[in-house]
Amino acid sequence: MTAGPGDTAATAETKEAAAEAHHGAKGKKNLRGDIEGLRAVAVGTVLIYHVGIPFMPGGFVGVDIFFVISGFLITSLLLRESVKTGGISIADFYARRARRLLPAASLVLIVTAVLGWALLPGPDRLNLGTDVIAATFYVINWALAIRSVDYLAEDAAPSALQHYWSLSVEEQFYVVWPLIIILGLFVARRTRLRPKPLLFGVLAVIAAASLAYSVVHTKSDPATAYFYTTTRVWELAIGALLAFLVLRLTALPRIAAEVLGGVGLLLVLWSAFFLTGKTPWPGSWALAPTVGAALIIAAGCASQSTVTARLLSLKPMVWIGGISYAIYLWHWPLITIAKQTWPEVRIRHLVLIGLLSIVLAWITKHLVEDPVRFHPGLSAKASRGLLFGGASMLVTALVGGAVWATVPKLDEDAQVRGATALVADPDSDAWKVREDLGDVVATSGKTTPDPAVAPEDVPRYYDDDCQVQPGDTEVDTTCVYGETDGDQTIAMLGDSKMGQWFPAVEAIAKDEGWRLELYLKSACAFTYDGAKDDCEEFGKNANAHFDAEGAPDIALVSQGAGSSPELRAGMTEAIKELRAKGTEVVVLADSPRPQGQVYTCVEDNPEDYSACDFPAEGNGRKGRGSKPLEAAAEATDTPFVDLNQWICPPGETCPPVIGDSLVYRQGSHVTATYIRTLTPMLYRALAAEDLTAKNSSEISVDDIP
Repeated sequence: MTAGPGDTAATAETKEAAAEAHHGAKGKKNLRGDIEGLRAVAVGTVLIYHVGIPFMPGGFVGVDIFFVISGFLITSLLLRESVKTGGISIADFYARRARRLLPAASLVLIVTAVLGWALLPGPDRLNLGTDVIAATFYVINWALAIRSVDYLAEDAAPSALQHYWSLSVEEQFYVVWPLIIILGLFVARRTRLRPKPLLFGVLAVIAAASLAYSVVHTKSDPATAYFYTTTRVWELAIGALLAFLVLRLTALPRIAAEVLGGVGLLLVLWSAFFLTGKTPWPGSWALAPTVGAALIIAAGCASQSTVTARLLSLKPMVWIGGISYAIYLWHWPLITIAKQTWPEVRIRHLVLIGLLSIVLAWITKHLVEDPVRFHPGLSAKASRGLLFGGASMLVTALVGGAVWATVPKLDEDAQVRGATALVADPDSDAWKVREDLGDVVATSGKTTPDPAVAPEDVPRYYDDDCQVQPGDTEVDTTCVYGETDGDQTIAMLGDSKMGQWFPAVEAIAKDEGWRLELYLKSACAFTYDGAKDDCEEFGKNANAHFDAEGAPDIALVSQGAGSSPELRAGMTEAIKELRAKGTEVVVLADSPRPQGQVYTCVEDNPEDYSACDFPAEGNGRKGRGSKPLEAAAEATDTPFVDLNQWICPPGETCPPVIGDSLVYRQGSHVTATYIRTLTPMLYRALAAEDLTAKNSSEISVDDIP
């Protein structure tokens, strides 16, 4: 696919093409030493940051610098081609990208998949398999964005392929950007407009829109903003816009180039040394490293003899810059897998791993990258490069699928005793926990769910997007379950610790003929104070919604998001206002809080699950969020229901497996399987408050959905 002839102003375009070539547009002779050095700075800051050396808390800005460099170089290439041929060959462009990117990227993906399969626990292998596939097709940034706001992220280990998100953002940009250029050339040819000013204007608008969206989205939802393509396009566009200005930049006076380069380097270094992981990112703060990188590149267009350019062009810097892509690929999987496999690993060990990634990068460049990239057979025809790319991606995806296939799958219909195995006398009116737990608390054998898929054993409302995400403040009125036309309505309010009870509440609602409505928000208690602004606003909006549309007959409230006095007061106010509307409110205790990841411990100790017991004292049996919940219940004269004896039976420790069921998924969340077995206990608790048609004696241990 090639566009037709472009701008006919041949003389100006020829001069600009010559200027671009002079400043590193093509060939080793024209290599821009300052850009190679800037690459070294970018990968160096990222490497130092990930190794954990504390003096560079803003090392993550290296990725933003890479975006600017990439935007400049790739757009320069596309503009050169449009000048030389009058159009752009999409086939040639992607064949070049395939030969450049895929050899190293595919190698690291395959090696990471093999290492992860051999060393990582089951849940991480499951994520790794899907991440290999997502990274292969350059969409892992969206997968990570979804995971970053997921309740499953509590204490979750980072993906060994998390760093591929930036490659995905780049390639998504380069799917669209060449097409825009082709369209711009077509429009210019039909309208007699000059193509480059037209394209510059279009790109400037895209950049401005992306920057504005980045600022807004970063403020409202920083977890997803970090990975979104739409919040990052402007960073690539900054570099791309520079490519249009090369001819003008070559005319800069030497003193101007010195100032621009110096200021740019200071901005980059300031960002790396003084920004931190707490800085909202990308947003407006990302202007510092990206503008700094752009100023360095702009200064280098005018002169390669400035102080900044000479520093960046030092041989060690150029050498590191030349292998920066492979360093970036290798370092993160090695670091993350090492941390997960050997928790006692220290910074000195990670520094050695960082040095190993440099060695592997050099080997990869000379034995894999360059031989494929410059192979005469592959580069002779675009079709060969594309065929190679397709084959590489297919093999890598198959490897990822193989890793995924090795992990056991979740059986959502499995029947287990779970909490009902704890009942001493199922026929009694008041259930008590049995004293002899010998055959109830398993120390080995099969568990449901399998520890490898415990993080997937979640309430089904997540599949329906019925947990409001961070930053959002509006209630979702579409999340209705149970008997949707029921005469009575029961509502669930709180965070994911309330939401974990959904399987039990849904079963009770269906049995009672209730309409079930969800007002759940990630990491947010039902409160007016003591939480993030969006949490407090959401709580107020929920009560305002009840004023407008009618309050539920019954409301269940719980949370595990905090325990401050302010939160207690805020929940008290919110519950008091809800009760004033005529709603019967029941407060549920927060579930026990394990120390570490129980499911990975169980997987690591298949012969002795008792190694994963955790102390029942403190937040163990009580749960971190229970204290403010109990205080709010007392202050509002609201029933407080504590079912934790059925999750952590009386004793000094809390077991990980009860009645053949694994109790915990990630963090302190209880598996949906175990929650289902708690249905009779919750049902009886509601019956005791005269909220159900059934009385306690009519509810048996067999009432498990």
